[in-house]
Amino acid sequence: MAQRGQRIENPVTGQTMIFLETGENTSGEVFRMEGIFRPGGFAGVLHVHPFQEERFAVTQGTAGFRVSSKQLQLGPGETIVVPAGRPHTFWNGGADEMRVVMEFRPALAAATGRFYEVYFGLAQAGKAGKNGLPSIWQVALQAEEFGDHARLASPPWVVQRAIFALLKPIARLLGYRPFIPQEAAAPARQEGRVRD
Repeated sequence: MAQRGQRIENPVTGQTMIFLETGENTSGEVFRMEGIFRPGGFAGVLHVHPFQEERFAVTQGTAGFRVSSKQLQLGPGETIVVPAGRPHTFWNGGADEMRVVMEFRPALAAATGRFYEVYFGLAQAGKAGKNGLPSIWQVALQAEEFGDHARLASPPWVVQRAIFALLKPIARLLGYRPFIPQEAAAPARQEGRVRD
């Protein structure tokens, strides 16, 4: 479960996230985190948050945004609010480190923090492509779990769900399992006898 003060890194997208407030700390009102993006860092593919408004406040550097079909850049002290259901993505639009505080309203219980733990954990485990997404098989297994927090911007959710439902049993046959960050971070156990 996401904890206040927790820091996670995504080596593929160049993001570091620090959880500032979670749904548990705010009675479900807001999930707040700071994003630190190295030059070239990005937030992944165009996506939507179907039930959450997302607010961005740039504190350092230049943030590039695509919201629906519009592109814009914001600097320190500038903010943007993306309404629920609006396709968007963002990236470091400058040559220096970018910092932005992001708020999701409402927090949606534990789903928001867990999404980032899984998404970043898959990248740390070498299971994400250059676009930051895990394989379609992994997405098929976990899309339903995180569908209330984040979805691909297209095709429509009903089509995504139908495709993922078809792919999920194939993913299991191929050996894919839902990713659990705690298991990936656990040290490997050594088999055999313990010597005195």
